[in-house]
Amino acid sequence: MKTKLYNENFAALSTKQRTLFTELLEYACQSLEPSKTKKELAEQRYMSVGKWLADSDDPMFEGVEIYPQGSQRIGTTSKPVFRAEFDLDFICYLPNAEGSHPDICRQKVIARIKENGNFEDLVSELNRGCRLNYADEFHLDITPAIPDQNNANEYGAISVPDKKLKEWKASNPKGYAEDFDLIAKLEPKYIGFSDRMFANAALEAKNIEELPKQTLFKGILRRAVQIMKRHRDLLFFDNNNYDGKAPISIIITTLAASAYKELVIQQSFNNELEVLLTVVESMTGYIETKVVNGKIEMWVTNPKNRHENFAEKWNVDSKRVEAFHYWHSDFVEKLRELASVTLLPLIKEKLNTLLGEGSSSKAIEKHFEVLNETRESNNLFIKKTGAISTVATATPVKANTFFGK
Repeated sequence: MKTKLYNENFAALSTKQRTLFTELLEYACQSLEPSKTKKELAEQRYMSVGKWLADSDDPMFEGVEIYPQGSQRIGTTSKPVFRAEFDLDFICYLPNAEGSHPDICRQKVIARIKENGNFEDLVSELNRGCRLNYADEFHLDITPAIPDQNNANEYGAISVPDKKLKEWKASNPKGYAEDFDLIAKLEPKYIGFSDRMFANAALEAKNIEELPKQTLFKGILRRAVQIMKRHRDLLFFDNNNYDGKAPISIIITTLAASAYKELVIQQSFNNELEVLLTVVESMTGYIETKVVNGKIEMWVTNPKNRHENFAEKWNVDSKRVEAFHYWHSDFVEKLRELASVTLLPLIKEKLNTLLGEGSSSKAIEKHFEVLNETRESNNLFIKKTGAISTVATATPVKANTFFGK
């Protein structure tokens, strides 16, 4: 499957232009991730909560296991729009709670957390568990779970409570995460790869200095998911027409992973940017339709628990389906617009609409920071024609201090 998005909009650009887009998207994604300090603080917080739950005298908590799920676990965390708190999700696995009513199990976990004076004022109830609100840091969501009740026969399969339905629902965040990791490790095949290998070998044999290394995606699949989630958050922020209907992260992630897995196995690509764009354009083709109890339903199946439909709400609320396709069409269009400009000020404007002003500004700043580091090492020069070169006979480039000047 060849993408029209790449062939019609990006393929004709120069290698330098495509490399620039790749670098800016990578730098923007880096700016969306929590800092090392926040990651360490989050670990301390959830370890503290986990220890408190494990220290309970209630037999239900014997053998409790706390583990991360969602974007934090699979490495696709994205800074929320217009607020400081990251969303971090955890499972509170209770093997001894099997046989209990989902509401009782959920309430016992909430009650146990509130028994600790350090947590009491931070707790609020959720449909499947509870949330600890650490202001200006993160939201720590905890979902109780018991052994799988649906005979999924998959490693990591569990059941989680649903307050509204008052029943246990199928899930498998641990198995899902390990499956996602395996897919993300798949390496795309690139056209001309063998030629590049021979060229590199020739350079080494002749002791010829290589050009500066390009900044590439740190995992194409993970970066694709981060970019899509960020655009989603911007598009639906304060959107009254689709209030509360934005496509959930697990749907975006699952469709992207399904597309990536099949595409990288079946075809070759010209570059990393083409891989990303092909995944984006192809992902809608992995939405399934199934006949369940005589009714046709839309499914985005958990690949590690066939009983869990991430798009379950689509079948009772058509507005959610509409919102998903609205988001996907807008995202593709924003990427198409990005390819229509080549000057950095205009690129920055397009990145603003795609990823937000903060992320685009940081991406541009990082671009110049790296560029200036190369200049300062006296490896990068500019010819009289204005073309960048690594030939030492050209005129050294002055450090760039102002964007656009």
